[in-house]
Amino acid sequence: MHANHSRLIKIFLVIISIKLFLILVLFAYNNSNVNRFRPRRMVFIDELLIDKSETPSWQERLKLIREEMPSFPLEELTHRPPLKPSCGLVPSVLGIDYSNDYWQMVRVANLTYYLFGAYYDNREKMTEAPLVRVLTMINLYAKHHEVKYPETFCQLWYKNRVEPIVVSVTDHRLIWFWGGGPPQVFPTLLSCPLPKKNGTNVEEVPEMVSLVTERCEKARNLLRVVYERDVSNTDILPTASPKEQDQKDNPKPNKPLRFMVCVKAMDFLYVDMSSRLIEWLELMRLLGAGKVVFYDAQMHPNMTRVINDYIENSPDFVELRPLSMSRGVPHTGRHFHHYAMGVDNFNRILNEMIPYNDCFYRNMYKYDYVGVFDIDEIIMPLGNVTNWSDLIELAHKVPDYERAPANCTNWASFCFRNVYFPRYPERPKVYKELPSFYYMLQHVERVAEHCDRYSATKCLHSTRYVIGLHNHFPLFHAGNGECDPKSVPIEFAQLHHYREPDNKTRLIDPIIDDNIWRFQPTLQQRVYAKYKKLGFLPDISQVINAEIQRRNDDERKLQEAIGMT
Repeated sequence: MHANHSRLIKIFLVIISIKLFLILVLFAYNNSNVNRFRPRRMVFIDELLIDKSETPSWQERLKLIREEMPSFPLEELTHRPPLKPSCGLVPSVLGIDYSNDYWQMVRVANLTYYLFGAYYDNREKMTEAPLVRVLTMINLYAKHHEVKYPETFCQLWYKNRVEPIVVSVTDHRLIWFWGGGPPQVFPTLLSCPLPKKNGTNVEEVPEMVSLVTERCEKARNLLRVVYERDVSNTDILPTASPKEQDQKDNPKPNKPLRFMVCVKAMDFLYVDMSSRLIEWLELMRLLGAGKVVFYDAQMHPNMTRVINDYIENSPDFVELRPLSMSRGVPHTGRHFHHYAMGVDNFNRILNEMIPYNDCFYRNMYKYDYVGVFDIDEIIMPLGNVTNWSDLIELAHKVPDYERAPANCTNWASFCFRNVYFPRYPERPKVYKELPSFYYMLQHVERVAEHCDRYSATKCLHSTRYVIGLHNHFPLFHAGNGECDPKSVPIEFAQLHHYREPDNKTRLIDPIIDDNIWRFQPTLQQRVYAKYKKLGFLPDISQVINAEIQRRNDDERKLQEAIGMT
């Protein structure tokens, strides 16, 4: 009886336990449904992540337009007096014959002029100064003073003056000596001397200039006259005349010389030269370059990042200017423009004279010497000299290579003989502990023989004397107390050229030349910091993954090679 009673109690407890379990399951299920269907809090989105900047002011817009169209004088046009001149007429914005974005076209008789820029030149050593020089491309090759050009005039427009001053174009200086013909166009500098009388102050700088075939013709071109004096020089008074300013700009014996570098169009669409660009720029800075001006063509995105980073963080050191080619090569589409530049290499070379001379004339009042380099070229002082300022002082004292001594105290330029530093990929690294991405620091093997004084030389050009620049030497200079360019002997300096020589026999028996290692600690530190900032340095996992990928690629290629046999 007692056993049956115990069994009933157990059965009863089991039934109660089952019921409790079912109740808990049902409760949990109901709660989950309540949470599932409970209304959630609504988030009302009333704004999008779009640019809400205010429309720029008119002055800000003028600045942006000036950056886009450096030679077009929109600011000056907006301040013109409302009266109509009796001679000529300032063309309207849409009354200009534009060509390929940055050029303006003028037809004179059977010639076509492509105008790029105009510059005020009142340097002390220029006997024809003051004058306006117009940089153009013309469809005629002719040696200086050997052809008669059609009569042409410059209409010079001054601030707050209704009437223009009209002067004759007195000179055409072709910045090319090596022949050519149609359909090429050739870089040329036009001279428009300012009058000594005619109701204008000869020290006053014109704002704009037009090229016309008749004195009072209505022009269909209009260029800003560039005059960029050194505003950072506190010795120059704002009211000083250009002649006085030029005299003050000339360096005193105890004043550090000022250097800048001009670089041609940066056409590196498919090749990433960003790491070499950084190393080159930092070495330029160490040697004494205060400014480097680039001209934009089409660059690899990483190179654009490098240039933009320097512009943002060192705006006084790096500048990027717009450029297109004359003769109507379409300046649209990066890939097509790159292709078009390569189709006619002679046309590309002729167009290179434009950025060199535009850069020179924009900066001639602010710097004492201008170098024209590619980013694989370095003028390297030797011995105890480690900067260009000391090198120029030394260059005045040393003899002129392969020339008899001359009674000279000033020279138009100082030039330096070229020597090649090839890659030599089959040879082991000289500095095994140094990463390969320090290109110039790593490549210290060069050919044994320097080029002669004329082959691939590069120069530092005096802004006091030079008139027209080729990429290797000046083609014109003032001839007012200065001698022709001096070639500095290789015992004192040389041009490092980091490329393969055209004559492959020069590659035989290279020698070690580690002069660049005088700059190694500072150069390596600065370059590394820039690599790190721009995210060019891989982390450990990326290095490991890259190594695994390389091994896999090698194994795949090996298997493919075995399969082919």
